[in-house]
Amino acid sequence: MLQNSFYDIVHSDQGGYTIRFNASHPIFSGHFPERPIVPGACIVQIAEELAALTYGYPICFTAIRDLKFRQPITPDQEVTIRVRKATESTCEVLCADSKNEQQLIISFKIYTI
Repeated sequence: MLQNSFYDIVHSDQGGYTIRFNASHPIFSGHFPERPIVPGACIVQIAEELAALTYGYPICFTAIRDLKFRQPITPDQEVTIRVRKATESTCEVLCADSKNEQQLIISFKIYTI
C-alpha cells in the first residue's frame, strides 16, 4: 500500500481524490535523481487503492486497456484521480492536474475480478 508513505489524500469527493506525493520518498532517487517523475506503475497501484476506497472493498486489476500517458507527473504536482465504474467488471481511471482538471494527464480502463 502506497498511501501515507508515497502519497497522501488531501481532498476527496464523489469518486475523486486529490493526492499529494511525498517528494522525499526513496522511489524518486531512482526515478530519476536529476528530474524525478512519478512511475507509471505507481499511478496504477494508486488507482487500485483509490478504487478500493471508492467501492468499499478490495479491487484487483486483471488487465489494463487504453493506457495513455499524456505528460509526466512530478513529485511536487498535486493530481486528482477519478475512478468510475464503467461496467460490472471494468472501471475508468482519469488523472488530471488538480489546478486544471481539464488537463488530462493519464487515462485508462481497468478490468477487475
